[in-house]
Amino acid sequence: MRAVVITGVSRGLGAALFDVSTTRGDRILAVGRHFSPEQQQLRDEHPGDVTLFSTDLADAHWLPDHDTLRAFLRDADDVVLIHNAAVVEPIGEIGRLTTQAITNSIAVNLTAPVVLTNTFLRAAPPDARMRILFISSGAARRVIDGWALYCTTKAAGETFFDVLSSQVREDERISITNVDPGQMDTGMQENIRRAATSGAYFPGRQRWVDAHAEGRLADPLAVAERILKEHAS
Repeated sequence: MRAVVITGVSRGLGAALFDVSTTRGDRILAVGRHFSPEQQQLRDEHPGDVTLFSTDLADAHWLPDHDTLRAFLRDADDVVLIHNAAVVEPIGEIGRLTTQAITNSIAVNLTAPVVLTNTFLRAAPPDARMRILFISSGAARRVIDGWALYCTTKAAGETFFDVLSSQVREDERISITNVDPGQMDTGMQENIRRAATSGAYFPGRQRWVDAHAEGRLADPLAVAERILKEHAS
């Protein structure tokens, strides 16, 4: 039996990952602030298969703890952790960012994956196959002027999971993967386009506006199917 933990499932790629996982019969623990009515209905109809853990990912103290994860992962011979939740904000000029926006970005994009991974490794059944996926971005490997926090946290996240991959390299049961899903038609892209028209400091804004206007954004469902097939099947 496969047990899958996914963060940030209310929309976009996270919602697609949730849908594909439920379709293939996985036991799911979804972690985040919001859940769609359809997800809540599925939880009510299949409480043994779907758990919705409501929390603010910006506060690491309220992430699923060891006991919660151990109980969820019980009896599973295949366990998967997918760090999908992320925020692109703040978009703007360094020197004019708010402290709250800076700390929120670091908490959601970096601290939460680090803390949750640390707990997950201790809680997983000792003989289970284990996969951990960090949904990253091309922004981790190139400078996007105006996206200081997103670039920084994604780059730092990839480094953390590279170190973890080195740590477990002799254990064939465990795989650690940084995944760049590419540009998709998601709520995050809407936020980027909104920032592009708001007057915020964002020199490369036209590229993101044009990608949507020209239909170059991928379908999140297709991306989710590919990610799960390649890294968690």
